[in-house]
Amino acid sequence: MSDLTQDIQVSIPQVLHIQLDKIDLTDTRYQISRQEGDITSLAQSIKEHGLTSLPLVRPQGESGESYILVTGFKRIKALVHNGYGGKVVCQTLPKASEADCAVRAVSDTAFSRPLTPGELIQSIWLLSRSMDAILIVKKSLSIFNTQFNTGYVKDLQQIATLPRNARELMDDGRLSIKSAKKIASLPPELAACFVTLFSAVKTSASKQMEIIANFLEIAARERITPENLYQEKPIQAILGHDSKDLGHKGNLLRRYLMERRFPSLEKKRQDIQKTINSLKLEPGIKFVVPDNFESMSYACSFEFKTRAEYDSRVACLERVSTHPGLEEILKR
Repeated sequence: MSDLTQDIQVSIPQVLHIQLDKIDLTDTRYQISRQEGDITSLAQSIKEHGLTSLPLVRPQGESGESYILVTGFKRIKALVHNGYGGKVVCQTLPKASEADCAVRAVSDTAFSRPLTPGELIQSIWLLSRSMDAILIVKKSLSIFNTQFNTGYVKDLQQIATLPRNARELMDDGRLSIKSAKKIASLPPELAACFVTLFSAVKTSASKQMEIIANFLEIAARERITPENLYQEKPIQAILGHDSKDLGHKGNLLRRYLMERRFPSLEKKRQDIQKTINSLKLEPGIKFVVPDNFESMSYACSFEFKTRAEYDSRVACLERVSTHPGLEEILKR
């Protein structure tokens, strides 16, 4: 039999009726999507219409008495949710290699919808167990429905070394690929600290990079390890803050790190706040200085409910326009 014929036979799945309890649901080596998620709708659909797409399984061990899932994790989970315990119609690839199963596990999702960042990282990690970056790039169009380049794949391979929950943070928009790449280049213990840190706050991608840079700069300047800096009480107090507003905690952390890295900024901020107070602005008027004084743009706004309040706010601002304190604030 030629190699080509063998390849064709391997690529054509067999259809089997497998008892559900013969499928090892604890083995998730080929699962690329997050395990949690609401499957109520899927369970109802399967109850009413049955399985419209067959799960793919692989025999486990030489005896072939049990199987592990390659695709269809949520479909099988939905059957269990429905209380079903009978036979399941599945596809199987008895002669498939580890690489074959990995490719099918990824392409099954990648050709049905775009992969999330976490799924993309998990897919690269799975494929990298049997392929190098060059081979993944070569096959990327047929696996991911997108052409990758070698540098991109190597970046994803590096990110895949981070703790598993980093991928969940990426799916939740709390850790960008750029930030994850930077963290993955650090020693494992420090990388784990940053993953835990970003689990407790929420900031934009650019602010994530700012936090990482300030963290490393403070540690280097003060000659302490970044891990010890992470364990300090002020930082732990911010991360452990009772507030459920992760964005607020992110702002608190940024402010603390910025003030510690640039102590003169805090004095400048306090001086300007005293001057703003001297303007004696009416309630309802907000005067906002540039964040960390990184730009020259100030903001001023006011609220009102009546014409009288409006006229009063405008009169206050006209008075402030000639106040010497305003000129002092703008001179920097």
